[in-house]
Amino acid sequence: MDDSKIETLFDLNNAIFSNHYFLVGGAFLIYLVYRIFHSLIADNNYMRTRYRARGHTWRSIQCNKSVPYNIYCTNCCKLMLPVVGLFCECCAVSACKRCHRSINKKIRCKPVSWPADKPFYHHWVHVGTSQSDSEDHHEEGLNKYFCTWCQRTKLCAHTHALENEQCDFQKYRNIIIPPACVQLERGVVSNIKHPGGNDWEPFIIVANPKSGSNRSDEVLSLFRGLLNPIQVVDISSTSPESVVRWLPPRCRILVAGGDGTVAWVMNSLFSFPHVKAAVAILPMGTGNDLSRVLGWGAGGHTTLDAHNIINSVRQANHQPLDRWKVTIMPKRSRLARYRQPRVLYAYNYASIGVDAQVALDFHHARSQFLYRYASRTLNYMAYAFLGVGRALDDGGCGGLERRLCVWVGGARDPLTLPPLQALVALNIPSWGAGVDLWSMGSEDDVGEQSIHDGKLEVVGISSSFHIARLQCGLAEPYRFAQASSLKIELEGSCAMQVDGEPWMQGPATILIEPAGQSLMLRAIAKQRRSE
Repeated sequence: MDDSKIETLFDLNNAIFSNHYFLVGGAFLIYLVYRIFHSLIADNNYMRTRYRARGHTWRSIQCNKSVPYNIYCTNCCKLMLPVVGLFCECCAVSACKRCHRSINKKIRCKPVSWPADKPFYHHWVHVGTSQSDSEDHHEEGLNKYFCTWCQRTKLCAHTHALENEQCDFQKYRNIIIPPACVQLERGVVSNIKHPGGNDWEPFIIVANPKSGSNRSDEVLSLFRGLLNPIQVVDISSTSPESVVRWLPPRCRILVAGGDGTVAWVMNSLFSFPHVKAAVAILPMGTGNDLSRVLGWGAGGHTTLDAHNIINSVRQANHQPLDRWKVTIMPKRSRLARYRQPRVLYAYNYASIGVDAQVALDFHHARSQFLYRYASRTLNYMAYAFLGVGRALDDGGCGGLERRLCVWVGGARDPLTLPPLQALVALNIPSWGAGVDLWSMGSEDDVGEQSIHDGKLEVVGISSSFHIARLQCGLAEPYRFAQASSLKIELEGSCAMQVDGEPWMQGPATILIEPAGQSLMLRAIAKQRRSE
């Protein structure tokens, strides 16, 4: 083949690869058009349009809801169409768009704190009118009132007869933080007092609206109506560290997000060892590998039922999970200045190579192309496009075995590596959205994998095509060893990731060592089968 043809093929290959971001952007645009068209012809059960005002947090009555509400405006009593109807996601009071500002002045939302020396009463909200079908019609026309703390519903002509009834929080009293137990300083929670009783184990809902499925905002709305609003945390505006400061010593945390969000919350808990919180997962990311292992499913829920989720978390069992410290010490060249070591913590896996490069490409793509309209399906499409792009260009991951030296445990000699484009250290039996790498292929002389045995499983991947075959179950990885620690010498630059958070790593010495255990919640078998 002459030089001109070689040059032409080389230019074609570069052109294809240089446009792979354009292909991903095109996929996002196509999906955006689909979403707009679908919203025009289909029933939209959840709208993210939010009307914020002082006191109440208003959402469209088309939202999925965990509490009842009135279809008539509380102020003008007119029937509200879904287009103009609003309800407060915290206290369930309803209003049309014309009246919601005046209702903020007339009706208070349920309080997050309360003086400890005063009795705490029900927070009754008018949610409709009773319609009796029986022969005795004496109850017809009575108003229906709903307490947004204890979930009771009562029929009464007006609220005067209910004003002096104290609320006991009924079925959720063991998981709600009573307002009388909340201490505020300048409007910020500073401490939570124990209400008494051995069964009290409050729930904290932590959600990241920026996670892969873009549905965590819906979770925030669902639980604010059932719990004290301070128990429902949006970590895009409030950091987990600021929340962990006031958590009671024993509680259960439900994290709605992806693997990165779960790791962020667990790292925050380690900063406050007096808090013995157990963590459950509501999968809202793209891969959700840890959620799969712990039985919470792969995500993709069509509908969310807050009451069922609470029951599942209540019944879940404690499960320890190994935690690994990843220390990255950059190598100093002659002209470069000294850089401080970087310390990260891994719960799922850490990897160097082409799988991290695809994750890095996806990270760049979703920050550039209308990601607010993303979904798990679109994320998988984007990964597919980017994986194909890395089949044409390995991103500098080719011949990785010549730039890596890997020592497992206290071994003197490094591992003998075959031709590789990725090296993966696994802590859980799920990688790349559900692939159990360690158990694939022959089981001869392969130790059993556990998430709390203090060991990592070290495997290798030869190419992006190898990744595709692993996803389909048509191949097996290179299985090297199980180790209690790992040392890696990296020469040159290559993509790296820890629990799905990627970056470009330069020459460095990488140490992976045990760093204790985290307390997780494993879904019971019945829940896992329902997923």
